[in-house]
Parts: sequence; structure tokens; C-alpha cells
Amino acid sequence: MVVVGIIAALAAFAIPNYLDWQRKYRLKDSIASLQSSLALARMIAMNQSTTVTVTLSQPAATSAVTVTFTRSGGATVMPDLTLPPSTGFTSSAAGDISLTNAANGTVGSPQDVQFTSLGRPVNPSTTPNAANNLCITTTGAYTACSGGTAQAINLKNSIGQNYRVTVGTTGKLSWCYASSCAP
Repeated sequence: MVVVGIIAALAAFAIPNYLDWQRKYRLKDSIASLQSSLALARMIAMNQSTTVTVTLSQPAATSAVTVTFTRSGGATVMPDLTLPPSTGFTSSAAGDISLTNAANGTVGSPQDVQFTSLGRPVNPSTTPNAANNLCITTTGAYTACSGGTAQAINLKNSIGQNYRVTVGTTGKLSWCYASSCAP
């Protein structure tokens, strides 16, 4: 009975830590997948001499974030991406990853990032869903979107961790922990 009690106590401490680790892993995997998909969309825009629009949408707080990739005219250039992707540990929990700002506030959905045939981002204040786009200054503070500002896409997991992908004014992509991230 003592051994069973010790094992139960250890499991009571280990399981929550494992679940938190799993949520952190899903968020990092999602942000890395998003950044690499944005880089691929940028390359497609340059290789095919077209404008590629990347649209992130989350219809409800309990649904997964969906990313679509289209060229001018509406044709799909890449398969859709759903965040979080399946990790192999358990089935992905819808709503585990959400679109937010760095202060964990809700943001409008959908958000757009567009790349021109030169690989440069289109002014985020002129994209189809411009009202929902987030832009940041070189210090990482939020600002109104314009042609000279970097665009930010923030993802948060269910335990409050927030990571950001930034799209610089030249098209450079990076990701980092949102509270310490600037283009």
C-alpha cells in the first residue's frame, strides 16, 4: 500500500508537468511551422512572379487556427495549415492555440500577410483584412499599420505562453517569445 501511495503521489506531480510541457511543445511547433510556411509562401511569390496572400483565421476561441495560402485571383498555392498540428502524443485540442496580441488580448480574425513578386510584404494596412492585422515598432511595441512597420502574428497556448512571428519590412521572417521580440 505504501508503494502504491508513493507512486500515486509522484504521478499527481508528474502528470500536470507533462501536460504543460506538451502545451509548450505544441506552441513552439506551431510557431515554427507558421514561420516556415510563411517563408515558403514568400518563395512561391518570387518564383511565380505573383502576389501570395497568407490568411490566418480562427472563427471561434474554441476552434483551431487555420492558415490558407492563395495567389492573386484566388488560386491555392499551398495546402492549408491547421495549428496546432498533430503532435503524436494526443489528438490536438482545438482551441489550445489562439491568435492574440502579446498582452494575451484577443485580436480580430482573419489576419493577412501578403508577399509581392519581389518577396517584400505588402503594406499591412492595405490587405483585405487590414483592420485585424497587428503591427509593431522596432522596439516591439504595437503601432498602427503602415508601409514602414513590421507585421506581427501572435499565438498563445492555453497556459498563457505567447510566441510571435514577425514579418519585417523587407520580408525577413523571425519568431521568438512575444514579450522580448522586435523585428
